[in-house]
Amino acid sequence: MTDHSQASPEEQRALTQEELGFANQARQPALGQLSDKELSDLIGLLRTRRNRARDMAARQGREARGKSAPKGVNPAGGNEGTRSKSEYLSAALDRAMAERESREAGDAPSQKDLAEKAAQLKADGADANPMMEDGAALHPNDPDADPGKKGMADTDRNTAPSGALDHAGELPSRERSRERR
Repeated sequence: MTDHSQASPEEQRALTQEELGFANQARQPALGQLSDKELSDLIGLLRTRRNRARDMAARQGREARGKSAPKGVNPAGGNEGTRSKSEYLSAALDRAMAERESREAGDAPSQKDLAEKAAQLKADGADANPMMEDGAALHPNDPDADPGKKGMADTDRNTAPSGALDHAGELPSRERSRERR
């Protein structure tokens, strides 16, 4: 398992010191040590920073494409840096939100508990189960049991696929209705 406690060099270049501190707080083990209030505050800060970076990246992209007037003296040349900043802040926000959701789940079993339960069920499954059928028909004396699919030779059509021809003869229903008028 890789160590996610420190930011990558690319992330360190993209984020300011303050944002980097927020992103590092959104990593384990520091994330698990935050109180619920501190976690909510961190989520709010990360969301604010992420939204600001996302909006700046969108504005810079429009300026670079010539779709809008520049906000400053010179138009933006691109938005790669601001877009990567937004992505790193989104990742940190996702980690913090996942921690909050896991805390709210409360008594949810851990991955270890689930694995132990699965191993126990697998071991118990090796024994014969009295509820399992032996391969015979489930209910051989059931009068409502369907005999199954019939062979295709027994299903020759005597009527048109639309049902236009019926027991009254080979005339389509439209011609029969003309005679009755």
